[in-house]
Formats: sequence, C-alpha cells, structure tokens
Amino acid sequence: MTQIEFARLIGVSQGTLSDIEKDRCKPSVDTLVSIRKSFKVDINWLLVGE
Repeated sequence: MTQIEFARLIGVSQGTLSDIEKDRCKPSVDTLVSIRKSFKVDINWLLVGE
C-alpha cells in the first residue's frame, strides 16, 4: 500500500501523513480512530507501542 492510498483510507492528505511519519506533527484523535477502525489496530499500540 502506498502512502497516498493509506492517507486516503484514513482521511488525511499525503502531506499530513508524511508529517506524522516524520514526527513533525502528531495525529489527531480522529485520525487515530480512523486507523483503528480501518485496520483493527489498538490505539494504545499506536500511541505508546504497547
């Protein structure tokens, strides 16, 4: 999956996703919830890696 495809699935721009990945900004709560719903990922794991 490309960064553009992933960004579209979670409802952010590719630029925003790039900034999140490079730790230039933090994902919003809405973005975290979208990732959880789309990919069945635990929010705690997204936040702290546990």
